[in-house]
Amino acid sequence: MAKKGKKGKGGKKKSKRVKWDEDSDIYQKKFLGTYEMQCTLDKSIPCVWLQKALKKGIEDRMYARKFIIEEVDVGMKDPNTPPVRLRPVVRSIRNERFTHVHEICCWDLETEHDEVADLALLLEKGFYPVRRIELMDCDIQHFTVARFSKAFRVSNLVEINLDYNEFGDAGCVGLCNGLKNNKIMLSISLCYCGLTPKSGEPLGEVLCKTTVREFFLDGNQLQCDGVIEMLRYAAANAEHENSQRIEEEKMKALMIAEGALETSDKMLTSQVTTDGGVTTEGGADSAGSKPGSGKKKKKKKKKGKKKKKAEALPPVVGPYVHVLHIGDNGIDSYGPGREDKLFLCIEVLKRMLMYSQCFIELDMDDNVIGDMAARELLAGLDARKLGNLPAVKVRTTAELGQTTYESIAKFSFGMKKKKKKGKKKKKK
Repeated sequence: MAKKGKKGKGGKKKSKRVKWDEDSDIYQKKFLGTYEMQCTLDKSIPCVWLQKALKKGIEDRMYARKFIIEEVDVGMKDPNTPPVRLRPVVRSIRNERFTHVHEICCWDLETEHDEVADLALLLEKGFYPVRRIELMDCDIQHFTVARFSKAFRVSNLVEINLDYNEFGDAGCVGLCNGLKNNKIMLSISLCYCGLTPKSGEPLGEVLCKTTVREFFLDGNQLQCDGVIEMLRYAAANAEHENSQRIEEEKMKALMIAEGALETSDKMLTSQVTTDGGVTTEGGADSAGSKPGSGKKKKKKKKKGKKKKKAEALPPVVGPYVHVLHIGDNGIDSYGPGREDKLFLCIEVLKRMLMYSQCFIELDMDDNVIGDMAARELLAGLDARKLGNLPAVKVRTTAELGQTTYESIAKFSFGMKKKKKKGKKKKKK
């Protein structure tokens, strides 16, 4: 047998042992059996993806932490076959007290109100460590969103995605009411949800009074008014904090300069003693100290413990935006009075770029803002660089002058873009 250690004979590195999740195969077998039985009771069919994930987890003796529940491909499905449902998954988790799933993703399902309510009740238990929920294109209504959001105050969720559910402003208000005073949620995605400028105010309140720092809002109609309402306080706060930061840096530089002057004064006033020793600040002569004191003592290196990794700080409540995606939101100058609104909107975004230290990503693609407005954003980016603030990624529409577009395009490197989905046909 090879000796334990970092290296075996011949200097070869020993291969790392794979860590298994204890009894994961037993618990997952039991959960899979319960899920398949629950599907029969609820007149549903098991999700193929979830079955495969659980079977692989059993084989590898590792828990499947992410559950994806999606409908069978339309081309492969028998019209008489019952649908895949969310309900059996939620009930199986509750019945087995299965506390090993961290993400639940539900895609392209006709989801009923009581199914989402069941999911909310599960999250409200608190001991289920579900951190991320996706309910994409699930035909969720505004009153269902309001019920689901009541779970946020006691759940462990840090990210929610409700894309392609056209619940409109009423649904956005219900969601934002559930997020009030939330201290752990970090990211919300409401792309293609039918939002209008009326959603700007509730989203702004979430931005200011919670820990949410990432907003994905592509494909709505927030327009200039909605964006202004959402960001105006955050922009003002960023400018104020930037001014404070500059003042603090000036004070720090002044204190360092004064400290350097004080040190040089002390060096000039120090006196050399007759036996060659230098008088210290306390007046003691280094040559007149105890015998043998001239020898430098070697400091013993303490065998300390390995430094622990610094613990991540809890998210900060306040008007701090890290990521903002507002592509295809009708931010343009078309229509009476819209040109003035556009420049007010661009001014708010420009201030965010100039002053916000935490702002790292802005996506404004598919909004025809024009060359003049785009140059204002570019001026904000130049000011940010001069202020030594962290780099930011920015994407705008290609319908600009070549020079302006190329200048801004340099800042979009590495930014991912969500794919547009086709609209799902509603069942009659």
